[in-house]
Amino acid sequence: MDGITGHFISTHLHDYVLQDNPLGAKSEIDVIQAWITYSCSNSEHTLKSYLKEIKRFLIYCDSVGLHYAHIKTDHINEYLSLLLNPDERWLKPFNQLIEPLKTQVLLKPLCLNSVHYAQTVLGSFYSYMIHAQVMEYNPVKLSVKIKTQTDYDSSGVDKALSLDAWLYLSQWLKYQSQNTQVKNRSKAVRDRWLMHFLYYTGMRRSSVVGLMMNCFGFEQSQEGRILVAKFKMKGNKLHKIIVSEHLLDELTYYRESIGLSKMPSPNEDDIAVIPSITKASSSISRSAECISSRGINFAIEQSLADAANDCEDYYIAEELRKATPHTFRHTCATHQLSYGANVVSTQKHLGHANINTTMTYISQSFDERVRSAKELSKAMRKDVTATER
Repeated sequence: MDGITGHFISTHLHDYVLQDNPLGAKSEIDVIQAWITYSCSNSEHTLKSYLKEIKRFLIYCDSVGLHYAHIKTDHINEYLSLLLNPDERWLKPFNQLIEPLKTQVLLKPLCLNSVHYAQTVLGSFYSYMIHAQVMEYNPVKLSVKIKTQTDYDSSGVDKALSLDAWLYLSQWLKYQSQNTQVKNRSKAVRDRWLMHFLYYTGMRRSSVVGLMMNCFGFEQSQEGRILVAKFKMKGNKLHKIIVSEHLLDELTYYRESIGLSKMPSPNEDDIAVIPSITKASSSISRSAECISSRGINFAIEQSLADAANDCEDYYIAEELRKATPHTFRHTCATHQLSYGANVVSTQKHLGHANINTTMTYISQSFDERVRSAKELSKAMRKDVTATER
């Protein structure tokens, strides 16, 4: 219950705890604790998520100068709207020199499903307060109904992260890497690079192990010189991918962070693309010792767990907890197709021998299906119009 004790008490609740009450509560904390115990007695996981929801809501109550017992339906609507579209008062500042406000608890807006979850938890909270005779009405009952994304699926293991989940993770990794207060900033910088590298390349772990910076090089094309990355795939086959602008941004950030020039050179055969970093390391430095497959598993598992614990978005946190290193390969494929990438180019990027393997990701991409349906309708409409002339 740490973090809730600072919430101011209302006159009504003050009288409630001084009198004989159904909960036997002696303080406001006892009242909230009774609700938590009632709602989460059988699940440690539910306990953590409910505590996160109620703490965030109490922060909102403090920000508007009201006790939760005095909150009205219009306040609930405002709170839910803030979760969907937070302003700078609620978003964590990337400038580490700025002291964050108490309300700055979000890295990005919450997805619809998680706002609906927050509304459900608050509804449960106020319903319990009515039964405990703390309040006479439930302000959540009359609040705007949040329509959930019915196709949202975070149940699978090794499936792709949703775009919302990836964008949150990307923001979290960047925030950690720029946070000078992080105990092991060298690891935070390395982990940011590791997960962005896996996401943009779609590489398997086996291809990352032993990979050195001289894997990057320039090749000539009709568009001019382009940066590519060459590496061994499963079956010891040599594979080549085009380095996207986003991957290049992450590469240059990482290299400058460890004291290298922006662009890699052919003679960098002694600098690991993804280095191994000791727990004791606090400085950002280069390393010739490449991360192991086991090290990749550990780094990603630890970072995803930390990102999930920090996440105010319930469903995204659930996705991150279930993700694995191979999830990034699935996510790379699914997101490329969702953004409209050509199936053949995606096949070449991932190194699939059979295009049918790549086609399976199209079925996972709801956005791609919507886009294809619109393009088909547009083409058919054009043909019908031409025929009618």
